[in-house]
Amino acid sequence: MKLTLTHRNHVPSPFIVEMLENELKALQADLKIDEARVHLERSLTESPAFSVSFYLVTPGPDVQVRATDHTLRAAVTNAFARVSTKIGKRRADVRTTAMPQRLANP
Repeated sequence: MKLTLTHRNHVPSPFIVEMLENELKALQADLKIDEARVHLERSLTESPAFSVSFYLVTPGPDVQVRATDHTLRAAVTNAFARVSTKIGKRRADVRTTAMPQRLANP
């Protein structure tokens, strides 16, 4: 997996970078990620100040997520929670569309 990390108005701490890498590696068990583009931004005029966006390139439909919060760590955590929700919805959609086909062809 290729990780592209960009940031604006803020330099992420080594802890945040390590957290991103570890969480993305953990997602590999549920979703094959070819490339992860992560953008971290700190707004100087808006509240909440931190926003995180993920663009995960996968063999199927790509996953796009954006989250904002008052701290960078909370924004990253919220973004990963949204990714997990999207992966869960994708699995549920695959199961519900595949079930009628299995039932129709015994």
